[in-house]
Amino acid sequence: MNKGVANTVIGLVAFMALLLGLLVHRVLTPPAMTQQQLNDKGLFVYDVPRRFSDFTLTDHNNQPLTKAILKNHWTLMFFGYTSCPDVCPTTLASIRQFQMLLKEADEKAAGKLQVVFVSVDPMRDTPEKLASYVHYFDEHYIGATSDYTNIFNLAHQLNIAFAYLPSKDGTYDVSHSGEIALINPEGDFHGFFKSPPDPEKMLVTFRSMLLGWQH
Repeated sequence: MNKGVANTVIGLVAFMALLLGLLVHRVLTPPAMTQQQLNDKGLFVYDVPRRFSDFTLTDHNNQPLTKAILKNHWTLMFFGYTSCPDVCPTTLASIRQFQMLLKEADEKAAGKLQVVFVSVDPMRDTPEKLASYVHYFDEHYIGATSDYTNIFNLAHQLNIAFAYLPSKDGTYDVSHSGEIALINPEGDFHGFFKSPPDPEKMLVTFRSMLLGWQH
């Protein structure tokens, strides 16, 4: 084989490899979804991410937790309480399943995602109790709480409502929204996953949303 033919063959092989690589990338990369398609599958993204004020909570290690923790990560922030009988454990379990699916599909994206569970029941949810609770789902989950005013101010800015309801035994129950706030790496309120979350739909919508993320 002369040099010219060899160069042609090498060029064709390289071109075919490039085409194959582009094809594989197209297959593995989820298509961008419209806003309506995202909504239909449970993810609502704001046209302009909403800024919210700084906050100071106490994390599960009894250390201050501020808005600085949100920088350079995508954050799923869920408000609830450890005595919640249904919505909280099922939502956290769904988030965990979503993370596992995301890690299989895109390990880099999964590594940039963190979960913060904010208790709206500070009278009963001590840092120690929060640590045990969130780490049951994942050792990297962050639990946090504070006094009523701090929690209310943060929850209100993220469109989360909660209330205390007296119970017949003299204690109280807690009613709260089930949405999961999505905060972008700039620390802005990017949108939310509606309740109840579906791990597979979360995977599809989150990956599609990432395609349009400008940073």
